[in-house]
Amino acid sequence: MFAGKSVHPKSCLSGCGVLIVLVLMGSMTGCSSRAPETDRLYSSDGEEKGSATNPSASLSPNPPSGTAIAVPIASYPSADRAVVLRYAEKGENDSANMSQALKLVQRAEQLSHAERTMEDYLVLAAHYRLKGDLQKVVQHANQGIMAKSDSKRVKAYMFIYLGYTYEKTSPTMAGSYFKQAVQIDPDFYKGNYELGRISFEKKDYSAAKVALKKAFDQNPESADVYGMLGQMFYGMDLYAEAAESLEKALAMSPQTHWLHLKLGDTYFYGLKKREEAGRYYQQAVATSDSDPDTLFGVALYYRYKNEYEKADKLLQKAMLLDHKNPKYKRELDDMLSEQSEMATEIQKYKQAIAKNPNDPNPVADLGKFYLRWRKYDKAEEQYKKAVQLAAIVPKAPVAAAVKTDADDLDFDETESDKPVEPVVQEPSKVPEYANSLGWFYYNDKKYVQAETAFKTALKVNPKHTPAQFGLGRTYEALEQYDLAASHYTQAAALDPENQEAQKRLDALKASGKLVAVGEMVKAKEGETGKAPMQEVKKWVGTFPIGEKSKTSLSS
Repeated sequence: MFAGKSVHPKSCLSGCGVLIVLVLMGSMTGCSSRAPETDRLYSSDGEEKGSATNPSASLSPNPPSGTAIAVPIASYPSADRAVVLRYAEKGENDSANMSQALKLVQRAEQLSHAERTMEDYLVLAAHYRLKGDLQKVVQHANQGIMAKSDSKRVKAYMFIYLGYTYEKTSPTMAGSYFKQAVQIDPDFYKGNYELGRISFEKKDYSAAKVALKKAFDQNPESADVYGMLGQMFYGMDLYAEAAESLEKALAMSPQTHWLHLKLGDTYFYGLKKREEAGRYYQQAVATSDSDPDTLFGVALYYRYKNEYEKADKLLQKAMLLDHKNPKYKRELDDMLSEQSEMATEIQKYKQAIAKNPNDPNPVADLGKFYLRWRKYDKAEEQYKKAVQLAAIVPKAPVAAAVKTDADDLDFDETESDKPVEPVVQEPSKVPEYANSLGWFYYNDKKYVQAETAFKTALKVNPKHTPAQFGLGRTYEALEQYDLAASHYTQAAALDPENQEAQKRLDALKASGKLVAVGEMVKAKEGETGKAPMQEVKKWVGTFPIGEKSKTSLSS
């Protein structure tokens, strides 16, 4: 299996007398006076040192007395090396290669420290990382880094595994080792990927950009790269790009449960598409119903949806799988307490509503209660009822009314067959409730509905500052910047102490979005000194995420 064992070249001669004679004669037959230098894999500046290269030389452990021989670095069989590299890269997913890899592990275990090559240490480090024995990974990685190998890919992988041992204790040190792996082998996909990943975790977006782009160029069909990009976009609040990248990763690796889970989070928390999120959450459990963290995450989703029975079942299973983790029990206790408290409080609100069905105040209070508990669908329902009760009484005297448009209260944007003239019952409450509903929609990224709600508030009271500001924020989100600036201006004029409105207006002016399109393009081209996050958002277009960007990856 092996071509030979690595022999440490401390001395090629036997007998002190022979050595003294040869030194005095000024010759060291068959043995260089700089032989110890071959022991050093790297010099002080990190450059790889030369090594003896004569694989046909005799490796006999008992050379004739007084005879000097050349001792090369043993060459690891190329077929076995390929097995080691696949094992180091794929780990437990390397089923076709696993049997042969385990044979190499057993062989390496039997060798002494002096006999092992870097390939031996790499296969051992990979094996014990797979088994979860971090202590042995650290041991073999540290020993292997100074061992011998004539393969730069093996050397690069050795630094990768050494980096793994420092990930939790010192991300900076781990990043340093990943960087060394890339320096040894610049075309090493795994090195660039790991460097990009650790750089992102350290929020070094500039380094992450460079490394992940290289990894993508080296392997554009990698689910890992798309998954990493998805996480990066999610962390930057670029949820549409995150969803697209994660979906591409999922198409390449459909059984990877964390991709389903992250897509669920992206749609639920980021894009606010909760039915779509539910589909991915269910798939996450289907692909891995034995991962307690996945069960926990999906349980939170069902809790937010008021589906307590499903949440309870998932939390109970998570507790069985990992009974030492207290968070599952805490969440379950908190959910039971929530159910009890909600049932009691809801009953009180409903009793108040029953006493005076036309009073919008207890209805709005119930909406606030649901919102506090993040029961979004129920909160929306109560807010809409409160606005309608405050604004419309179908048979009220028209003379005592302040008229508004029926469409202003049609938040679902449907038209009635028989439109009625709405009548304001309690004008002072309409702006308050409509503004609350507007902000609810805004935070849920339902900007068209938010616009309608804020307009309803301003129809009754044009001087309602919170609604003016809310409408400005809504138009800014819709990229209708001139309208946004108009409402920020009105909000600042109505309330000079409203610093937030003035700040948003100033920022909008400074952004160049209020000038002509041609001038705006020139302004963007001349921008300098951008913050790291802005720079990262700019290079989103260098990856094939979304049809809006056609930028070449080679640029």
